[in-house]
Amino acid sequence: MNKIFSVALLLAGAALPVLQACDKGEDTPENTAAPTSVASLRFIGEAKVPFRQDYSGTTLGGFSGIDYRPDNNSYYLMCDDPSNLQPVRFYTAALAFDEKSFSGVTFTSVTTLKRPDGTTFPRAGADATAIYGTIDPEGIRYDAATGHILWSSEGVRNLSPTLPGPVTNDPFLREANLDGSHVAQFGLPALFQVKATENGTRSNGSYEGLSVSPGGRFVFTAQEEPIYEDGPRAAFGVPATTRIVKYDKATRQVVGQYAYRLDAVHKAPVPATEFQLNGIVEVLALSETKLLVMERSFAVGATPDYVVKIHEVDLAAATDVSSLNGLQGASYTPVTKRLVLDLATTGIARVDNLEGMTFGPRLPNGHFSLIMVSDDNFAMSQITQFLAFEVIP
Repeated sequence: MNKIFSVALLLAGAALPVLQACDKGEDTPENTAAPTSVASLRFIGEAKVPFRQDYSGTTLGGFSGIDYRPDNNSYYLMCDDPSNLQPVRFYTAALAFDEKSFSGVTFTSVTTLKRPDGTTFPRAGADATAIYGTIDPEGIRYDAATGHILWSSEGVRNLSPTLPGPVTNDPFLREANLDGSHVAQFGLPALFQVKATENGTRSNGSYEGLSVSPGGRFVFTAQEEPIYEDGPRAAFGVPATTRIVKYDKATRQVVGQYAYRLDAVHKAPVPATEFQLNGIVEVLALSETKLLVMERSFAVGATPDYVVKIHEVDLAAATDVSSLNGLQGASYTPVTKRLVLDLATTGIARVDNLEGMTFGPRLPNGHFSLIMVSDDNFAMSQITQFLAFEVIP
């Protein structure tokens, strides 16, 4: 197996050759800075990775997070496989695009993430606590100040009566070396712990995405869905409220929580009793108080089944709700949000389960690029898509 694996994309039905990665990503001050505001996003192109493609003995797919590293023009991709197929891991890749088209993805390495004791995460089914996996890996960011990886897990909550006992593994935000070895863990508010009762974090509803603020002082993440104390989940016709979480990177402790109003699910599932959700799946810092937020809505049987929207969010005037053990009936000011892009308006043939988002290198006109990636859930009915955009300031 070759160490480097290239994937050609299909654009307008024709296969194009994989080009060298865009060379605009040298580590210069003008390229490492992030946009401070995003007026709009212009769609450039799409690249797709074949279903369950093998790379170096691992299965590509399940990409739930992406981050750009400017100094070597590479991208880190989190795989959300909880060791069902292979050990928990992230990939390194190069993307080839310019202001006119997106021509390919080249995978260059895969790295296994380790537990604090240096062992790999156990395969699902290996023991009673791992029948459905011990973690749910989701977010990833490269921290240029330390040369480390920050990554998150949503935790696991499974109360199936067929299990010998409830699986209640807390979400986490961790720091790791580039070889996947553990460095440190960030503090978790007690309110976000996973419990066997209807308290705290919902199953598959916690730290989905994360971002480091420009300058590196803060780390942002979010509860994908409301904790039980903050009210019901979003549904068709029913909006919800969840929390954006702000960490001090130096102390690794939470320094702020802010209420975020989720949209209702875009359509009713078919039949109406089927699964539906809307939640925050990624955050991308513009400043120490402004973020881009990716909301992803899904309804089984609906057309379309996925709707993804990008909002610009401002925390400056919002109430810090850290002291509130529940938002239902409480008095507070939520963050403000402005719609930047509804992916349905781009003309993309299918918007799939987008979960990752990062700023990329500057384009020849000086504007930043932005890349999104989808998590195909390792399902044949879904796709792994990379989408490139121009950031209009």
